[in-house]
Amino acid sequence: MKKLFFAAGSAFLLCLFWPGVWGTEAHPFVIMWLFALVPMLWVEHQIRIEAQGKKALRTFGYAWLSMGLFNLGTTYWVWNAHWSGVVATVLINGALMATVWTFYGWVAQNHSQRLGYWAFVSGWLALEVFHENWAFSFPWLDLGHIFAASPGAVQWYEWTGHRGGTLWLLAANLVLFEEIRKHQGPIVWKKWKDIFRTPIPYVWGLPLLLSQFLFLGGSGTDTDRRIYATYVQPNMDPYTEKFRSSDQWQAHLWAEAILRDFGNIPMAKNPRMQRIPSSLVVFPETFLHEGIQERYGNAFKPIHILDTVLKAYPHTSLLLGASTYELYEAGEETSSSRPVDALKRHYYDSFNSAIELTSRQPMEFYHKSKLVVGVEYMPFGEVLRSWIGDATIALGGTTGSLGTQKEREVFTLADTTIKVAPIICWEQDYGVFVRQYAQKGANLFAIMTNDGWWGNSLGHVTHFHIARLRAIENRRYIIRSANTGISGFIDPTGQSHTMKTWGETGLASAPVFLRNQKTFYTQYGDLIGRGGALLFPLLLLSVAVRKRVQR
Repeated sequence: MKKLFFAAGSAFLLCLFWPGVWGTEAHPFVIMWLFALVPMLWVEHQIRIEAQGKKALRTFGYAWLSMGLFNLGTTYWVWNAHWSGVVATVLINGALMATVWTFYGWVAQNHSQRLGYWAFVSGWLALEVFHENWAFSFPWLDLGHIFAASPGAVQWYEWTGHRGGTLWLLAANLVLFEEIRKHQGPIVWKKWKDIFRTPIPYVWGLPLLLSQFLFLGGSGTDTDRRIYATYVQPNMDPYTEKFRSSDQWQAHLWAEAILRDFGNIPMAKNPRMQRIPSSLVVFPETFLHEGIQERYGNAFKPIHILDTVLKAYPHTSLLLGASTYELYEAGEETSSSRPVDALKRHYYDSFNSAIELTSRQPMEFYHKSKLVVGVEYMPFGEVLRSWIGDATIALGGTTGSLGTQKEREVFTLADTTIKVAPIICWEQDYGVFVRQYAQKGANLFAIMTNDGWWGNSLGHVTHFHIARLRAIENRRYIIRSANTGISGFIDPTGQSHTMKTWGETGLASAPVFLRNQKTFYTQYGDLIGRGGALLFPLLLLSVAVRKRVQR
Protein backbone atom coordinates (compact mmCIF):
# COMPACT_ATOMS: atom_id res chain seq x y z
CA MET A 1 0.00 0.00 0.00
CA LYS A 2 2.86 2.36 0.82
CA LYS A 3 4.36 1.84 -2.64
CA LEU A 4 1.01 2.62 -4.28
CA PHE A 5 0.76 5.83 -2.27
CA PHE A 6 4.28 6.93 -3.23
CA ALA A 7 3.81 6.06 -6.90
CA ALA A 8 0.62 8.13 -7.00
CA GLY A 9 2.43 10.88 -5.07
CA SER A 10 4.91 11.51 -7.88
CA ALA A 11 2.04 11.80 -10.36
CA PHE A 12 0.22 14.22 -8.06
CA LEU A 13 3.25 16.48 -7.63
CA LEU A 14 3.89 16.58 -11.39
CA CYS A 15 0.25 17.44 -12.11
CA LEU A 16 -0.29 19.95 -9.32
CA PHE A 17 1.57 22.80 -10.99
CA TRP A 18 1.51 21.66 -14.61
CA PRO A 19 1.34 24.72 -16.91
CA GLY A 20 -2.21 26.01 -17.04
CA VAL A 21 -3.49 24.47 -13.80
CA TRP A 22 -3.32 27.86 -12.08
CA GLY A 23 -4.51 30.00 -14.99
CA THR A 24 -3.24 31.95 -17.96
CA GLU A 25 -0.71 34.17 -16.23
CA ALA A 26 2.93 33.23 -15.73
CA HIS A 27 3.57 32.31 -12.08
CA PRO A 28 6.66 32.16 -9.87
CA PHE A 29 8.86 29.10 -9.92
CA VAL A 30 7.48 26.19 -7.88
CA ILE A 31 10.26 24.23 -6.22
CA MET A 32 8.28 21.00 -5.76
CA TRP A 33 9.03 20.05 -9.38
CA LEU A 34 12.61 19.44 -8.29
CA PHE A 35 11.55 16.62 -5.95
CA ALA A 36 8.37 15.36 -7.66
CA LEU A 37 10.03 12.14 -8.87
CA VAL A 38 11.62 11.25 -5.51
CA PRO A 39 8.64 9.17 -4.28
CA MET A 40 8.72 6.98 -7.40
CA LEU A 41 12.51 6.72 -7.14
CA TRP A 42 12.00 5.40 -3.61
CA VAL A 43 9.46 2.83 -4.88
CA GLU A 44 11.89 1.51 -7.49
CA HIS A 45 14.71 1.33 -4.95
CA GLN A 46 12.58 -0.60 -2.46
CA ILE A 47 11.62 -3.13 -5.12
CA ARG A 48 15.27 -3.58 -6.04
CA ILE A 49 16.54 -4.25 -2.51
CA GLU A 50 13.68 -6.59 -1.56
CA ALA A 51 14.12 -10.37 -1.78
CA GLN A 52 10.93 -10.78 -3.78
CA GLY A 53 11.37 -11.71 -7.45
CA LYS A 54 10.01 -10.34 -10.73
CA LYS A 55 11.62 -7.00 -9.99
CA ALA A 56 11.43 -5.67 -13.55
CA LEU A 57 7.74 -6.54 -13.87
CA ARG A 58 6.88 -5.00 -10.50
CA THR A 59 8.86 -1.84 -11.30
CA PHE A 60 7.06 -1.53 -14.61
CA GLY A 61 3.68 -1.97 -12.90
CA TYR A 62 4.20 0.74 -10.29
CA ALA A 63 5.82 3.06 -12.83
CA TRP A 64 2.96 2.57 -15.27
CA LEU A 65 0.51 3.45 -12.51
CA SER A 66 2.49 6.58 -11.62
CA MET A 67 3.13 7.75 -15.16
CA GLY A 68 -0.37 6.77 -16.30
CA LEU A 69 -1.84 9.00 -13.59
CA PHE A 70 0.54 11.78 -14.66
CA ASN A 71 -0.69 11.45 -18.23
CA LEU A 72 -4.32 11.31 -17.11
CA GLY A 73 -4.02 14.34 -14.82
CA THR A 74 -2.50 16.52 -17.53
CA THR A 75 -4.41 15.36 -20.63
CA TYR A 76 -7.86 14.39 -19.28
CA TRP A 77 -9.37 17.29 -21.24
CA VAL A 78 -8.86 15.41 -24.53
CA TRP A 79 -11.97 13.47 -23.46
CA ASN A 80 -13.98 16.57 -24.44
CA ALA A 81 -13.06 15.76 -28.02
CA HIS A 82 -12.83 11.96 -28.02
CA TRP A 83 -12.30 9.34 -25.34
CA SER A 84 -9.74 7.44 -27.43
CA GLY A 85 -7.19 10.23 -27.06
CA VAL A 86 -7.09 9.89 -23.27
CA VAL A 87 -6.94 6.10 -23.39
CA ALA A 88 -4.10 6.16 -25.92
CA THR A 89 -2.13 8.70 -23.90
CA VAL A 90 -2.45 6.83 -20.62
CA LEU A 91 -1.78 3.39 -22.09
CA ILE A 92 0.86 4.14 -24.74
CA ASN A 93 2.69 7.13 -23.29
CA GLY A 94 2.39 5.82 -19.74
CA ALA A 95 3.88 2.49 -20.82
CA LEU A 96 6.78 4.17 -22.62
CA MET A 97 7.63 6.22 -19.54
CA ALA A 98 7.34 3.11 -17.36
CA THR A 99 9.78 1.33 -19.68
CA VAL A 100 12.43 3.98 -18.95
CA TRP A 101 11.91 3.41 -15.21
CA THR A 102 12.28 -0.34 -15.73
CA PHE A 103 15.52 0.02 -17.68
CA TYR A 104 16.84 2.32 -14.95
CA GLY A 105 16.19 -0.35 -12.31
CA TRP A 106 17.72 -3.07 -14.50
CA VAL A 107 20.94 -1.12 -15.05
CA ALA A 108 21.22 -0.19 -11.37
CA GLN A 109 20.63 -3.85 -10.41
CA ASN A 110 23.13 -5.30 -12.86
CA HIS A 111 25.85 -2.66 -12.73
CA SER A 112 25.72 0.22 -10.25
CA GLN A 113 23.44 2.89 -8.85
CA ARG A 114 25.48 5.62 -10.53
CA LEU A 115 25.26 4.04 -13.96
CA GLY A 116 21.54 3.56 -13.31
CA TYR A 117 21.21 7.32 -12.89
CA TRP A 118 22.96 7.84 -16.23
CA ALA A 119 20.60 5.32 -17.82
CA PHE A 120 17.55 7.06 -16.33
CA VAL A 121 18.51 10.52 -17.58
CA SER A 122 19.70 9.43 -21.02
CA GLY A 123 16.72 7.09 -21.38
CA TRP A 124 14.24 9.85 -20.65
CA LEU A 125 15.94 12.19 -23.09
CA ALA A 126 15.96 9.44 -25.71
CA LEU A 127 12.22 8.88 -25.14
CA GLU A 128 11.46 12.57 -25.68
CA VAL A 129 13.50 12.66 -28.89
CA PHE A 130 11.75 9.49 -30.04
CA HIS A 131 8.40 11.08 -29.22
CA GLU A 132 9.02 13.91 -31.66
CA ASN A 133 9.52 11.63 -34.63
CA TRP A 134 7.52 8.40 -34.45
CA ALA A 135 4.01 7.59 -35.67
CA PHE A 136 2.30 8.34 -32.33
CA SER A 137 4.28 11.54 -31.81
CA PHE A 138 3.33 13.32 -28.57
CA PRO A 139 5.78 15.91 -27.16
CA TRP A 140 3.17 17.56 -24.92
CA LEU A 141 4.46 15.88 -21.75
CA ASP A 142 8.16 16.50 -22.30
CA LEU A 143 9.35 17.29 -18.78
CA GLY A 144 11.02 20.50 -19.97
CA HIS A 145 7.55 21.84 -20.77
CA ILE A 146 6.68 21.78 -17.07
CA PHE A 147 8.41 25.16 -16.67
CA ALA A 148 6.32 26.83 -19.40
CA ALA A 149 4.30 28.88 -16.90
CA SER A 150 7.51 29.97 -15.12
CA PRO A 151 9.51 31.57 -17.93
CA GLY A 152 11.65 33.52 -15.48
CA ALA A 153 13.19 30.23 -14.29
CA VAL A 154 14.35 28.95 -17.69
CA GLN A 155 15.77 31.86 -19.66
CA TRP A 156 18.76 29.64 -20.43
CA TYR A 157 16.58 27.65 -22.83
CA GLU A 158 18.11 29.92 -25.46
CA TRP A 159 21.17 27.66 -25.14
CA THR A 160 19.68 24.25 -24.35
CA GLY A 161 16.11 24.30 -25.64
CA HIS A 162 13.40 22.79 -23.44
CA ARG A 163 15.39 19.54 -23.23
CA GLY A 164 17.65 21.42 -20.81
CA GLY A 165 14.64 21.70 -18.51
CA THR A 166 14.12 17.94 -18.73
CA LEU A 167 17.76 17.39 -17.76
CA TRP A 168 17.48 19.89 -14.88
CA LEU A 169 14.35 18.30 -13.44
CA LEU A 170 15.79 14.79 -13.63
CA ALA A 171 19.17 15.77 -12.19
CA ALA A 172 17.58 17.77 -9.35
CA ASN A 173 15.44 14.80 -8.32
CA LEU A 174 18.33 12.36 -8.54
CA VAL A 175 20.75 14.39 -6.38
CA LEU A 176 18.09 14.76 -3.68
CA PHE A 177 17.21 11.06 -3.80
CA GLU A 178 20.89 10.12 -3.63
CA GLU A 179 21.26 12.09 -0.40
CA ILE A 180 18.17 10.38 1.02
CA ARG A 181 19.56 7.01 -0.03
CA LYS A 182 22.93 7.73 1.61
CA HIS A 183 21.26 8.74 4.86
CA GLN A 184 18.88 5.76 4.60
CA GLY A 185 16.00 8.03 5.50
CA PRO A 186 15.35 11.71 6.16
CA ILE A 187 18.32 13.98 5.56
CA VAL A 188 19.75 15.52 8.73
CA TRP A 189 22.56 18.09 8.44
CA LYS A 190 24.34 18.94 11.68
CA LYS A 191 25.25 22.39 10.38
CA TRP A 192 23.57 24.47 7.71
CA LYS A 193 26.92 24.66 5.91
CA ASP A 194 26.81 20.90 5.37
CA ILE A 195 24.27 21.34 2.59
CA PHE A 196 26.92 23.08 0.50
CA ARG A 197 29.02 19.92 0.64
CA THR A 198 26.29 18.22 -1.41
CA PRO A 199 25.38 18.91 -5.06
CA ILE A 200 21.80 19.92 -4.13
CA PRO A 201 22.20 23.72 -3.85
CA TYR A 202 24.25 23.87 -7.04
CA VAL A 203 22.00 21.66 -9.17
CA TRP A 204 18.86 23.32 -7.79
CA GLY A 205 20.01 26.91 -7.48
CA LEU A 206 22.55 27.80 -10.16
CA PRO A 207 20.11 27.43 -13.11
CA LEU A 208 17.69 29.75 -11.30
CA LEU A 209 20.37 32.38 -10.69
CA LEU A 210 21.54 32.18 -14.30
CA SER A 211 17.98 32.55 -15.52
CA GLN A 212 17.34 35.62 -13.39
CA PHE A 213 20.54 37.20 -14.68
CA LEU A 214 19.41 36.64 -18.27
CA PHE A 215 15.88 37.81 -17.51
CA LEU A 216 17.06 41.10 -16.05
CA GLY A 217 19.08 41.61 -19.23
CA GLY A 218 15.82 42.33 -21.06
CA SER A 219 14.27 41.14 -24.30
CA GLY A 220 15.41 43.71 -26.82
CA THR A 221 18.45 45.51 -28.19
CA ASP A 222 19.03 48.87 -29.82
CA THR A 223 19.21 47.15 -33.20
CA ASP A 224 15.72 45.59 -32.96
CA ARG A 225 13.14 47.28 -35.17
CA ARG A 226 9.61 47.89 -33.90
CA ILE A 227 6.50 47.31 -35.97
CA TYR A 228 2.82 46.99 -35.14
CA ALA A 229 0.96 43.69 -35.50
CA THR A 230 -2.65 42.62 -35.04
CA TYR A 231 -4.32 39.32 -34.19
CA VAL A 232 -7.92 38.25 -34.71
CA GLN A 233 -9.87 36.02 -32.31
CA PRO A 234 -13.27 35.09 -33.85
CA ASN A 235 -14.34 33.00 -30.82
CA MET A 236 -16.54 30.56 -32.73
CA ASP A 237 -17.40 27.11 -31.38
CA PRO A 238 -15.75 24.57 -33.72
CA TYR A 239 -18.45 21.98 -33.11
CA THR A 240 -21.38 24.24 -34.01
CA GLU A 241 -21.06 27.66 -35.61
CA LYS A 242 -17.50 27.84 -37.00
CA PHE A 243 -17.74 25.21 -39.71
CA ARG A 244 -21.35 26.09 -40.46
CA SER A 245 -20.57 29.75 -41.20
CA SER A 246 -19.62 30.70 -44.73
CA ASP A 247 -16.12 31.88 -45.48
CA GLN A 248 -17.57 34.85 -47.35
CA TRP A 249 -19.44 36.03 -44.27
CA GLN A 250 -16.36 35.55 -42.04
CA ALA A 251 -14.11 37.43 -44.44
CA HIS A 252 -16.59 40.31 -44.75
CA LEU A 253 -17.06 40.56 -40.97
CA TRP A 254 -13.37 40.76 -40.15
CA ALA A 255 -12.31 42.85 -43.13
CA GLU A 256 -14.77 45.49 -41.93
CA ALA A 257 -13.50 45.17 -38.35
CA ILE A 258 -9.88 45.67 -39.44
CA LEU A 259 -10.70 48.63 -41.68
CA ARG A 260 -12.70 50.20 -38.86
CA ASP A 261 -9.89 49.65 -36.35
CA PHE A 262 -7.17 50.98 -38.65
CA GLY A 263 -9.35 53.96 -39.62
CA ASN A 264 -9.84 54.98 -35.99
CA ILE A 265 -6.16 55.11 -35.01
CA PRO A 266 -5.70 58.42 -33.15
CA MET A 267 -2.91 60.74 -34.16
CA ALA A 268 -0.36 61.09 -31.36
CA LYS A 269 1.54 64.31 -30.74
CA ASN A 270 4.78 62.38 -30.27
CA PRO A 271 5.70 60.64 -33.58
CA ARG A 272 7.71 58.03 -31.70
CA MET A 273 4.60 56.96 -29.78
CA GLN A 274 2.18 57.17 -32.70
CA ARG A 275 0.42 53.96 -33.59
CA ILE A 276 0.34 53.18 -37.29
CA PRO A 277 -1.66 50.55 -39.20
CA SER A 278 -0.23 47.12 -38.50
CA SER A 279 2.32 45.61 -40.85
CA LEU A 280 0.82 42.17 -40.19
CA VAL A 281 -2.63 40.84 -39.30
CA VAL A 282 -2.75 37.21 -38.12
CA PHE A 283 -5.92 35.12 -38.37
CA PRO A 284 -6.41 31.71 -36.70
CA GLU A 285 -6.06 28.21 -38.07
CA THR A 286 -8.73 27.26 -40.68
CA PHE A 287 -10.15 30.78 -40.63
CA LEU A 288 -11.30 29.92 -44.18
CA HIS A 289 -12.53 26.33 -44.05
CA GLU A 290 -14.54 25.70 -47.22
CA GLY A 291 -11.57 24.63 -49.32
CA ILE A 292 -9.41 26.70 -51.65
CA GLN A 293 -7.83 25.16 -54.71
CA GLU A 294 -4.34 26.59 -54.47
CA ARG A 295 -3.80 26.90 -58.18
CA TYR A 296 -6.81 29.24 -58.46
CA GLY A 297 -6.76 30.81 -55.01
CA ASN A 298 -7.06 34.37 -56.31
CA ALA A 299 -10.51 33.51 -57.73
CA PHE A 300 -11.91 32.64 -54.29
CA LYS A 301 -14.48 35.29 -53.26
CA PRO A 302 -13.46 35.54 -49.57
CA ILE A 303 -9.92 36.37 -50.76
CA HIS A 304 -11.35 39.23 -52.85
CA ILE A 305 -13.11 40.55 -49.74
CA LEU A 306 -9.92 40.45 -47.68
CA ASP A 307 -8.14 42.23 -50.53
CA THR A 308 -10.11 45.37 -49.58
CA VAL A 309 -7.85 45.67 -46.53
CA LEU A 310 -4.74 45.40 -48.68
CA LYS A 311 -6.01 47.99 -51.17
CA ALA A 312 -6.66 50.46 -48.36
CA TYR A 313 -3.39 49.65 -46.57
CA PRO A 314 -0.87 48.32 -49.11
CA HIS A 315 1.91 48.16 -46.51
CA THR A 316 -0.09 45.58 -44.52
CA SER A 317 0.07 41.80 -45.06
CA LEU A 318 -2.48 39.22 -43.95
CA LEU A 319 -1.59 35.78 -42.62
CA LEU A 320 -4.51 33.40 -42.32
CA GLY A 321 -5.27 29.75 -41.81
CA ALA A 322 -7.23 27.90 -44.47
CA SER A 323 -8.25 24.47 -45.68
CA THR A 324 -6.75 24.09 -49.16
CA TYR A 325 -6.40 21.36 -51.76
CA GLU A 326 -4.71 20.64 -55.05
CA LEU A 327 -5.66 18.39 -57.95
CA TYR A 328 -3.27 16.26 -59.99
CA GLU A 329 -3.43 14.25 -63.17
CA ALA A 330 -2.50 10.57 -63.07
CA GLY A 331 1.28 10.36 -62.91
CA GLU A 332 1.58 13.66 -61.00
CA GLU A 333 0.24 12.36 -57.71
CA THR A 334 2.20 12.67 -54.46
CA SER A 335 2.76 10.14 -51.68
CA SER A 336 -0.11 11.64 -49.64
CA SER A 337 -2.61 12.17 -52.47
CA ARG A 338 -5.67 10.04 -53.00
CA PRO A 339 -7.70 9.22 -56.12
CA VAL A 340 -10.71 11.36 -56.97
CA ASP A 341 -12.46 8.62 -58.94
CA ALA A 342 -12.45 4.84 -59.07
CA LEU A 343 -10.51 4.84 -62.34
CA LYS A 344 -7.68 6.82 -60.67
CA ARG A 345 -7.46 9.37 -63.49
CA HIS A 346 -7.25 12.28 -61.04
CA TYR A 347 -5.81 12.69 -57.56
CA TYR A 348 -6.08 15.30 -54.82
CA ASP A 349 -4.20 16.43 -51.72
CA SER A 350 -5.87 18.21 -48.78
CA PHE A 351 -3.87 20.58 -46.59
CA ASN A 352 -4.19 22.53 -43.36
CA SER A 353 -2.51 25.66 -44.67
CA ALA A 354 -1.28 29.13 -43.86
CA ILE A 355 -1.78 31.72 -46.61
CA GLU A 356 0.08 35.00 -46.89
CA LEU A 357 -1.70 37.83 -48.72
CA THR A 358 0.23 40.92 -49.78
CA SER A 359 -0.91 43.62 -52.15
CA ARG A 360 0.15 43.04 -55.79
CA GLN A 361 2.01 39.84 -54.91
CA PRO A 362 1.12 36.16 -55.53
CA MET A 363 -0.45 34.23 -52.69
CA GLU A 364 2.01 32.12 -50.69
CA PHE A 365 1.11 28.83 -49.05
CA TYR A 366 2.57 26.81 -46.20
CA HIS A 367 1.22 23.34 -45.38
CA LYS A 368 1.04 22.21 -41.78
CA SER A 369 3.63 19.46 -41.41
CA LYS A 370 3.30 18.23 -37.83
CA LEU A 371 -0.13 16.64 -37.93
CA VAL A 372 -2.33 15.58 -35.01
CA VAL A 373 -2.33 11.80 -34.62
CA GLY A 374 -5.67 10.22 -35.44
CA VAL A 375 -7.19 13.54 -36.49
CA GLU A 376 -5.13 14.80 -39.40
CA TYR A 377 -3.42 11.55 -40.20
CA MET A 378 -3.71 7.90 -39.26
CA PRO A 379 -0.50 6.25 -37.98
CA PHE A 380 0.74 3.47 -40.23
CA GLY A 381 -1.81 4.64 -42.76
CA GLU A 382 -0.22 2.84 -45.68
CA VAL A 383 -0.60 -0.47 -43.86
CA LEU A 384 -4.09 0.18 -42.46
CA ARG A 385 -5.63 1.96 -45.45
CA SER A 386 -6.76 -1.27 -47.08
CA TRP A 387 -8.66 -2.18 -43.89
CA ILE A 388 -10.04 1.14 -42.58
CA GLY A 389 -9.63 3.51 -45.52
CA ASP A 390 -8.76 7.11 -44.60
CA ALA A 391 -10.63 7.01 -41.29
CA THR A 392 -9.79 9.74 -38.78
CA ILE A 393 -11.49 11.20 -35.73
CA ALA A 394 -13.49 14.41 -36.23
CA LEU A 395 -12.42 16.82 -33.47
CA GLY A 396 -14.01 20.10 -34.45
CA GLY A 397 -11.35 21.19 -36.93
CA THR A 398 -9.58 20.21 -40.12
CA THR A 399 -9.63 16.43 -40.23
CA GLY A 400 -8.71 13.68 -42.65
CA SER A 401 -5.43 12.39 -44.00
CA LEU A 402 -3.62 15.58 -44.93
CA GLY A 403 -0.56 16.38 -47.01
CA THR A 404 2.57 18.02 -45.59
CA GLN A 405 5.78 19.61 -46.87
CA LYS A 406 9.41 18.77 -46.13
CA GLU A 407 10.84 22.26 -45.62
CA ARG A 408 9.70 25.07 -43.36
CA GLU A 409 8.35 28.15 -45.11
CA VAL A 410 9.21 31.72 -44.11
CA PHE A 411 6.95 34.44 -45.54
CA THR A 412 8.35 37.80 -46.64
CA LEU A 413 5.74 40.53 -46.13
CA ALA A 414 4.97 43.80 -47.91
CA ASP A 415 7.72 45.29 -45.78
CA THR A 416 10.45 42.96 -47.02
CA THR A 417 12.44 43.29 -43.78
CA ILE A 418 9.72 41.28 -42.00
CA LYS A 419 10.22 37.51 -42.21
CA VAL A 420 7.35 35.60 -40.56
CA ALA A 421 7.21 31.97 -39.48
CA PRO A 422 3.69 30.55 -40.03
CA ILE A 423 3.33 28.02 -37.19
CA ILE A 424 0.07 26.09 -37.21
CA CYS A 425 -1.39 24.81 -33.92
CA TRP A 426 0.26 21.51 -32.86
CA GLU A 427 3.52 22.51 -34.56
CA GLN A 428 4.29 24.97 -31.75
CA ASP A 429 4.82 22.07 -29.32
CA TYR A 430 7.87 20.77 -31.24
CA GLY A 431 10.88 22.81 -30.18
CA VAL A 432 13.26 21.37 -32.78
CA PHE A 433 10.67 21.90 -35.51
CA VAL A 434 9.97 25.55 -34.60
CA ARG A 435 13.70 26.26 -34.42
CA GLN A 436 13.95 25.53 -38.16
CA TYR A 437 11.94 28.68 -38.91
CA ALA A 438 14.44 30.89 -37.09
CA GLN A 439 17.25 29.04 -38.85
CA LYS A 440 15.69 30.00 -42.17
CA GLY A 441 15.65 33.68 -41.22
CA ALA A 442 12.28 34.24 -39.54
CA ASN A 443 12.53 37.31 -37.29
CA LEU A 444 8.93 37.06 -36.08
CA PHE A 445 6.77 34.04 -35.16
CA ALA A 446 3.03 33.80 -35.84
CA ILE A 447 1.06 30.94 -34.26
CA MET A 448 -2.37 30.16 -35.73
CA THR A 449 -4.47 27.72 -33.77
CA ASN A 450 -7.96 26.41 -33.08
CA ASP A 451 -8.04 25.29 -29.44
CA GLY A 452 -11.81 25.23 -29.11
CA TRP A 453 -12.25 21.49 -29.60
CA TRP A 454 -10.79 20.90 -26.11
CA GLY A 455 -13.52 22.97 -24.47
CA ASN A 456 -12.90 25.45 -21.68
CA SER A 457 -10.41 23.18 -19.92
CA LEU A 458 -6.75 22.88 -19.02
CA GLY A 459 -5.81 22.03 -22.61
CA HIS A 460 -6.01 25.43 -24.28
CA VAL A 461 -4.27 27.14 -21.33
CA THR A 462 -1.36 24.69 -21.36
CA HIS A 463 -1.09 25.14 -25.12
CA PHE A 464 -0.70 28.89 -24.68
CA HIS A 465 1.96 28.50 -21.99
CA ILE A 466 4.07 26.13 -24.09
CA ALA A 467 4.34 28.87 -26.73
CA ARG A 468 6.32 30.91 -24.18
CA LEU A 469 9.17 28.40 -24.39
CA ARG A 470 9.42 28.72 -28.19
CA ALA A 471 9.84 32.48 -27.72
CA ILE A 472 12.66 31.99 -25.20
CA GLU A 473 14.47 29.29 -27.17
CA ASN A 474 14.78 31.44 -30.28
CA ARG A 475 14.39 34.91 -28.70
CA ARG A 476 11.56 35.83 -31.05
CA TYR A 477 8.35 37.77 -30.54
CA ILE A 478 5.22 35.68 -31.04
CA ILE A 479 1.82 36.80 -32.30
CA ARG A 480 -0.71 34.13 -31.36
CA SER A 481 -4.15 34.02 -32.95
CA ALA A 482 -6.65 31.42 -31.67
CA ASN A 483 -10.07 30.82 -33.12
CA THR A 484 -11.21 29.98 -29.60
CA GLY A 485 -8.77 29.84 -26.73
CA ILE A 486 -6.07 32.38 -25.86
CA SER A 487 -4.65 34.93 -28.26
CA GLY A 488 -1.96 37.43 -27.41
CA PHE A 489 1.60 38.64 -27.79
CA ILE A 490 4.61 36.92 -26.21
CA ASP A 491 7.97 38.65 -25.96
CA PRO A 492 11.38 36.93 -26.23
CA THR A 493 11.53 36.41 -22.44
CA GLY A 494 8.24 34.51 -22.48
CA GLN A 495 6.13 37.30 -20.97
CA SER A 496 2.63 37.71 -22.45
CA HIS A 497 0.51 40.82 -22.92
CA THR A 498 -2.54 42.22 -24.73
CA MET A 499 -4.34 38.90 -24.40
CA LYS A 500 -7.84 37.72 -25.17
CA THR A 501 -8.87 34.63 -23.24
CA TRP A 502 -11.61 32.03 -23.51
CA GLY A 503 -14.95 33.44 -24.64
CA GLU A 504 -13.61 36.82 -25.79
CA THR A 505 -14.10 38.06 -29.34
CA GLY A 506 -12.23 40.77 -31.21
CA LEU A 507 -8.89 41.92 -32.47
CA ALA A 508 -5.96 43.57 -30.75
CA SER A 509 -2.80 45.36 -31.85
CA ALA A 510 0.54 45.89 -30.16
CA PRO A 511 4.13 46.75 -31.04
CA VAL A 512 6.51 43.84 -31.59
CA PHE A 513 10.22 43.81 -32.36
CA LEU A 514 11.96 42.07 -35.21
CA ARG A 515 14.95 40.08 -34.04
CA ASN A 516 17.48 38.65 -36.46
CA GLN A 517 20.04 37.37 -33.95
CA LYS A 518 20.21 33.59 -33.69
CA THR A 519 20.53 31.96 -30.29
CA PHE A 520 22.91 29.10 -29.58
CA TYR A 521 19.95 26.73 -29.63
CA THR A 522 18.74 28.13 -32.96
CA GLN A 523 22.15 27.57 -34.51
CA TYR A 524 23.08 24.18 -33.04
CA GLY A 525 19.80 22.57 -32.06
CA ASP A 526 18.95 19.97 -29.45
CA LEU A 527 22.43 18.84 -28.40
CA ILE A 528 21.21 17.52 -25.05
CA GLY A 529 18.45 15.40 -26.59
CA ARG A 530 20.70 14.00 -29.29
CA GLY A 531 23.37 13.21 -26.72
CA GLY A 532 20.87 11.31 -24.55
CA ALA A 533 19.48 9.40 -27.55
CA LEU A 534 23.02 8.32 -28.47
CA LEU A 535 24.16 7.46 -24.94
CA PHE A 536 21.14 5.41 -23.82
CA PRO A 537 21.47 2.42 -26.20
CA LEU A 538 25.23 2.34 -25.64
CA LEU A 539 24.68 2.08 -21.88
CA LEU A 540 22.16 -0.71 -22.28
CA LEU A 541 24.48 -2.56 -24.64
CA SER A 542 27.46 -2.26 -22.31
CA VAL A 543 25.46 -3.57 -19.33
CA ALA A 544 24.05 -6.45 -21.38
CA VAL A 545 27.54 -7.43 -22.57
CA ARG A 546 28.94 -7.19 -19.03
CA LYS A 547 26.14 -9.38 -17.69
CA ARG A 548 26.70 -11.99 -20.39
CA VAL A 549 30.47 -12.07 -19.78
CA GLN A 550 29.94 -12.56 -16.05
CA ARG A 551 27.86 -15.65 -16.76
